[in-house]
Amino acid sequence: MTARPELPVVETAEALEIESPMLVGKRILFFLLALFPLLAPYELLLKPRWTGYANVFFLFAAAISLGALALTALLVFAAVAGLQSRMRFDRARGLFTYTASAPVLRARTSEAPLASIAAMEIRTYDWSEGAPSYALRVALEDGRAFQTSSTWSKEEVEALKRRARVFLGRPAGPTAGEALTPLG
Repeated sequence: MTARPELPVVETAEALEIESPMLVGKRILFFLLALFPLLAPYELLLKPRWTGYANVFFLFAAAISLGALALTALLVFAAVAGLQSRMRFDRARGLFTYTASAPVLRARTSEAPLASIAAMEIRTYDWSEGAPSYALRVALEDGRAFQTSSTWSKEEVEALKRRARVFLGRPAGPTAGEALTPLG
């Protein structure tokens, strides 16, 4: 059984679309995780029923509670504003289209002629813990650049790059260790 790709691709004779989804389940997970840090303010500030606030222990509990509230805000923001995007290479119209949207943000679409695609690259994101993640980046001649969401599978991103280059009728070229790959 093959694993479901993190970046689904839809290809027809006229177009190639690369999806970077933010699944509803992931949004719900972020929202549910946002509830756990709320235990800190409850346990440290509300439950003890402080009688005096001008002491070191209260200030320490307040600082921890502020950090927990900031983490909750960050996780709620990720749940409601996490971007999902789509890259579309449309041979029939000769257009590259990039669309990004989120539940609380209006969809943003950018279009450019396919001929203005200057380069494609595989971006590597190294993390202090764990394996790196990878994304496909498409650079245009006017300096704009768009990329897929990152995935843990370098092979998946390399395959996407090869597939896009073949779809555009350009040589697949090398994939390992390259930076920007001119498409011209």
